[in-house]
Amino acid sequence: MMTNKKNIKEISIATTVHGIGRKKILLKSQDTSTSLTQIAITRLKAGEAAEEHLHPTMEEFFLFQKGEASMTVGKEQITCGSGDFISIPANTLHSLKAITDIEIITIGCAIH
Repeated sequence: MMTNKKNIKEISIATTVHGIGRKKILLKSQDTSTSLTQIAITRLKAGEAAEEHLHPTMEEFFLFQKGEASMTVGKEQITCGSGDFISIPANTLHSLKAITDIEIITIGCAIH
């Protein structure tokens, strides 16, 4: 496998699968032989929200870079900000709402 170097400034902006916010995808599943499904930098504007959902075959990880958000993971309500890291187990209901404009590094990892 070849080294996959990218510059964030040169990556096209995409809409998230939830239809809110924008992201720049650093790595897709087809770019790696690991169980990673995606690594992206995701931005949401204040008030945008990903409604409650779950991923039966993927764990999801969030590293908050900027701003403040409210997450619900299972029945737990969590306020997240710069420097916070959240891990969402597969098959766990979760939602995300941007309180301010936010930037998050999101990582998905398939489970077997």
